[in-house]
Amino acid sequence: GIWGLGERGTRLGQAWYFGGVLGEAGRGWDRWGTWGMRDTPGTGVVLWGWFFDGFGIAWGWGAWQGLGVSEVRPMKYLTVIRHAKSSWNQPGLADHDRSLNDRGNRAAPAMAKFLWTTYLGGENSEPLLPRPERLISSTALRALTTAQIMRETFQMPKEHLHLDQGLYLATEEKLISTVRGFDESWGHAVVFGHNPGMHDFVNRLLARAQVPKFPTCAVAIMALPNEFWALTDWNEAQLVGFLTPKTLERRFPDVYRDISDGDDD
Repeated sequence: GIWGLGERGTRLGQAWYFGGVLGEAGRGWDRWGTWGMRDTPGTGVVLWGWFFDGFGIAWGWGAWQGLGVSEVRPMKYLTVIRHAKSSWNQPGLADHDRSLNDRGNRAAPAMAKFLWTTYLGGENSEPLLPRPERLISSTALRALTTAQIMRETFQMPKEHLHLDQGLYLATEEKLISTVRGFDESWGHAVVFGHNPGMHDFVNRLLARAQVPKFPTCAVAIMALPNEFWALTDWNEAQLVGFLTPKTLERRFPDVYRDISDGDDD
């Protein structure tokens, strides 16, 4: 199904929209019908975008009736990323210390570059999201390496990558507790961790869409309808984007190669 969300523009009577598609929704230009914000009546908004299997982008301007800026709730943005594919080739090595394998070392930079240039305004592109203020990673080597690759691609200072030992193999309950404790000055944060907790966490947060799989190096971008991280709760988030290495490889085979094994894992 189609999903999306809206943010208030800087001028009264305008709204900026972006969104995407979860699953197979056809190729080419597509027109959306009305999509309203939480508790906000719309007058009919037309959005246009290029959609691919598993993700998409839509944009457009729409008019809203009788809506003051103070009526729109500020939102937080949360991006959840599972670590890239790791190696099992060192018998006896502690799970916490497993490194990325060759495929993981190809997939993480590819996903980082796509996020940077498509969503975050990198390489002089139009940003669809505010850039993250902080990256928070499990201390496991495979998660930390994935986070470091993203940090470098996003051109963030080293001190903006935080380590949290509690995120190692964290359950969904631990993950939501961590998010509720984020610094309220952050508008967008990125969390790196592990399954099955991350997959369960994403699906419990989402209000409508469900993510059927959460393979290695999968990315879920969500908007939380609250001004404060402390108010984060289940069944409220809107899915802004969902990406996997398999998605990029299938849709852009000339750009992204050998970053998945042909089946999400």
